[in-house]
Formats: sequence, structure tokens, C-alpha cells
Amino acid sequence: MLNRRVDILFDKDLWKKVVNFSKAQKISAGELIRRAVKEYLDSQKKIEPKKQTPFNRLFQPRG
Repeated sequence: MLNRRVDILFDKDLWKKVVNFSKAQKISAGELIRRAVKEYLDSQKKIEPKKQTPFNRLFQPRG
């Protein structure tokens, strides 16, 4: 159960939003948080190569 362990991570208002949204989705709050973290990390992996793309063409040898 996450309800008391997350007091240090979330304030009461945010925790209430998480719980209400998870109930609306009919999943546990823990599963909602796991999915959100996974989605965030996956999106960061996609952003990283995009940041490097402009420099790839800049340093290619001419010829």
C-alpha cells in the first residue's frame, strides 16, 4: 500500500489527485504512478537523440 509511504513524496493535494484519477481509471495508485514514470522515462529517451541531431551534420567530413 502506498497511501502512507508517499507522504514524503507528495503533498496531500497531489496525492488526492493521484488517488481520484486512479479510481477513475480503475487501477491502483501504485500502478498509475508506475505507468506515469515509465511514460516519462520513455519520452526522455526519445528527446535525447533529437537534441544531438543538429550536431551530427555539423561535424561530418566534407567530400
